[in-house]
Amino acid sequence: MNKNIVIASGDPAGCGPLITTKAIERCSGKKINFFVVGDQEVFKEIPRFKKIKNRINFINLNTCKITKIKKGHPSKLSGYAALSYLQKALEIMKEKKITRLVTAPLSKEAAQKVSSDFQGHTEYLANHFRIKNFAMMMFSEKIKLVLLTRHVPLYKVSGLITEKVVDNALSLVISFLQKKCKIKKPKIALLSVNPHAGVNTFFGKEEKILARVIAKFKESVCGPYPADTIFTNAANCEYDCLVCAYHDQGMIPFKLLSMKNGVNITLGLPIIRTSPAHGVACDAIISNKTLFSSSMSKAIEIAIKIDHPQNQHKAE
Repeated sequence: MNKNIVIASGDPAGCGPLITTKAIERCSGKKINFFVVGDQEVFKEIPRFKKIKNRINFINLNTCKITKIKKGHPSKLSGYAALSYLQKALEIMKEKKITRLVTAPLSKEAAQKVSSDFQGHTEYLANHFRIKNFAMMMFSEKIKLVLLTRHVPLYKVSGLITEKVVDNALSLVISFLQKKCKIKKPKIALLSVNPHAGVNTFFGKEEKILARVIAKFKESVCGPYPADTIFTNAANCEYDCLVCAYHDQGMIPFKLLSMKNGVNITLGLPIIRTSPAHGVACDAIISNKTLFSSSMSKAIEIAIKIDHPQNQHKAE
C-alpha cells in the first residue's frame, strides 16, 4: 500500500511545526511518504528538523515576512500562513491523488483576521469539498464521540438539534464504524440535552426529537442518556461511540480521558482527515513548557489505519 500523507503544519506561531517534526521523527521506522507544507524559515529553527528534512517532501511556501512572527502569539500573518498551508495541502492532494490529510492546529482567531467566516478545519474542508453532511469525531483507544453541534454558543444548541441533523449524524457514525473500523454491529449511545433526561424522565422537547430518531436506528442506537453518568460506561468500552449534543458536553470528558492521545477525524469527506485533539498551545509556548507530540503521532497512525483497504480490525 502506498502510504502517502500530506501535512498542513498549522499556525507557525503555535505548536504545529514542532509537533509535526517530532511526530515524523517518531515514524522513522515506518514506510510513510510525507508531504509537509510550511515555511522552511520556521522549521529550520527546530533542531529536530535536520534529522527529518531529507526523509520528507517539504513544500516551502516562503511566506513574506514570516520571520516577523513571534512564537506563542498568533497574528494576522500567522493566520494567513496557516490558511495558505492548508490550501496548498489540498492542491497537492488533488494533484498527486493522495487521500490522507493530517492538519496541525491553527488559531481560529488568527485565521478569522484573514477570513472572517472561518469556523475551523472541519467546516473549511466540508465547504472545500462541497459536503453538506459531515461531522467531527473525537477518537481514541478509550473513547469515541461525535458532536451534533460544534462551535456555537450554548443558547443556540437547542434550535440546531433537529431530526434531520441527528439522523444525518447517526448515519455518518454508523457508516464510519462499519466501513473504517470494521465493527459489524456498532453500539452507539445518544446523549440528552437536558440534565437527568434519561429514558422516560425529564424529557424536554430536545429529548423527544432524539427519541424519534433513535427509533429509526434501534438496532444500533440507544438513549437518550444523561451525560453525567454515561462516560463511565463509555470508558469501560460498553459503547463504540457516543453522540453528544454540544461541544463541551463531549470535549471536557474526552480531553480528561484522552488529551495526549486523542485524534479529531472529519466524517463525510471524500478524503481521510485527522488532527491532534488539542489547539495551538500558545500558553505552553510562552511559558516554555515541553510540548507533547503524541496526539499528532496518533493522528498520523489513525490516518493510515482507517484508510487501509485491507484493515479487518478495529482502528484502535
